[in-house]
Amino acid sequence: MNLLDHIAAVAELAECTGCDHRALGADPARRLAWYRAADPADEAEFLAAVLRDPDPATGSAAAIARIDDRAQRGPGFGRWAARVRPAVAAAEPVAARLAEWCLLHDALAGKPVSPGAVLAASDWAQRRLAAAVDGELLAFLAVHGRTRRVRALTRVPRPVRARRLACDD
Repeated sequence: MNLLDHIAAVAELAECTGCDHRALGADPARRLAWYRAADPADEAEFLAAVLRDPDPATGSAAAIARIDDRAQRGPGFGRWAARVRPAVAAAEPVAARLAEWCLLHDALAGKPVSPGAVLAASDWAQRRLAAAVDGELLAFLAVHGRTRRVRALTRVPRPVRARRLACDD
């Protein structure tokens, strides 16, 4: 499938009739913004289509951006993640980002998280955890954090903080 056919197929999924396929094909940054702003009825099918973009970097970046945007909205993220997980499973960096957001949401909701998952998390995820959690998980990161920066974040004096991400699942 060529790029313009791909864009047409994704536009159909997103129910976007007024987009300029040639402009989107000529500019990966514009296409990424378009992917990010779309409001498809079936998010899993849409993400799978985005990941088939002929430019793998654009497809992965757009999928990760959509996951980041959805995760930061908070409520309902766990159910949303479960629905889209199969669609992104073959794209390792995208699946890893989804798993890390699930880890962050679980930790901030007070759910138990696996020390192995925390150790396997990227520096990005460990920094977010170190800046947001308290208690045993914070102490664990103080000793086992991936980088000096993560371990230093655990020593920053902090007042009692409200949770930054709200979860309803």
